[in-house]
Parts: sequence; structure tokens; C-alpha cells
Amino acid sequence: MNDKKQPSNRQLKIGQQLRFLISNFLIKEDFIFENFDSKILTIVDVVLSPDLKNAKIYVSTNSESGNNLYIDELNRKSKFIQKKIASNLTSKFTPKIKFFFDNSFQYSNKIYNILRTIK
Repeated sequence: MNDKKQPSNRQLKIGQQLRFLISNFLIKEDFIFENFDSKILTIVDVVLSPDLKNAKIYVSTNSESGNNLYIDELNRKSKFIQKKIASNLTSKFTPKIKFFFDNSFQYSNKIYNILRTIK
């Protein structure tokens, strides 16, 4: 049995809204990162806590190295990003955002390579 509770419709709706707003912010704003170009980032998923006060933003890049650099930079600037998207969010308050690297593409690639060698 799966004891994990599924996200509510409200969590999913606010999560998709956050994903859209953060993606647009990284693309359209004149926001300068010291160490990388924000246009190579992909917002893969947003997971909200049940009380909608915390959000985990999962990010992927097309870069093979330096992923920790991207995440560290985004987490340093998370308060600024949160402040910028707050006016466009439909909820009462803006969740505290924290960025994480999504390694599901590398994992699926690893599984694919293993399955290919079995044949």
C-alpha cells in the first residue's frame, strides 16, 4: 500500500502557477546570474507542502557538470525570485521556495544503457 498522500488540487494548481511564473521570470527578466545563463535551465516540477508555505522547485540543465553551482546560485537568489513573482500569484501568500537538482534524466539514461547492454 502507498501511504503517501496525493497532492490536493489546490497544491497542484499553485504548483503549476509557480512553475509558469518562475520560468517566465528566468526567461524574460533582466536577471543576471554571475556564474551561468538562466536560459539553459528547465523547471521540471514544483512540489508544495500541504500548508502551501514551502515549495520545492526541481530544476534540470543540459549541462553535464556544474549542477551544484546552478542550484547554489538559485538558492542564494530565491528570496529575490520569490519577491518578484509574489504579485502575480493568486494565493494569499507566496511559498518559500527552495531549488533542487532533478536527476531523473540521468537516471533514466543509466537504466536505458543497462537495458541496452542486456540485449
